Amino acid sequence: MRRQARFFRLLPCVFWLASSLTLADDIQLALQQADSGNFYLHGTLDQTIETDMLVDTGSGYVSLSRKTFNRIRQLPGTEYARDIHGTMANGHTLRIPIYRVHELALGESCVLRDIEVAVFPGADRDILGLNALRRLQPFTMQMDPPALIASQCANLELSMSQ
Repeated sequence: MRRQARFFRLLPCVFWLASSLTLADDIQLALQQADSGNFYLHGTLDQTIETDMLVDTGSGYVSLSRKTFNRIRQLPGTEYARDIHGTMANGHTLRIPIYRVHELALGESCVLRDIEVAVFPGADRDILGLNALRRLQPFTMQMDPPALIASQCANLELSMSQ
């Protein structure tokens, strides 16, 4: 009986220690909140092209505006992958080219390699979609201060030195 009582007194400490170890590798990525309420994360494509990306869990892919894509298109490591067909909110079906980009750095401390991006005709903003967010899982969003806490982020400094 005394052993059980000691065990139950130590149990909260064990849970706290286990959760602390799990959170040690999490990376907090600062978000900017627009007046519209939307959240943006600063990103850099192939260590060259900086952009603020709308965090959008309703978008299946990282999506680049034509302007951003035209800047990255000629860089080594950007290559055509395939076309997909998507149905837009207005019911129209579009052929959407998918490209593979060598690197997408998020914030100051996270990098995703070989990330697929969609290039939508007429798009005017860059979007951080589910294919990138899936790689960061599990992730959470914090509202005050705004941040995306990612668990599966390669360290940017290590990546750049390789």
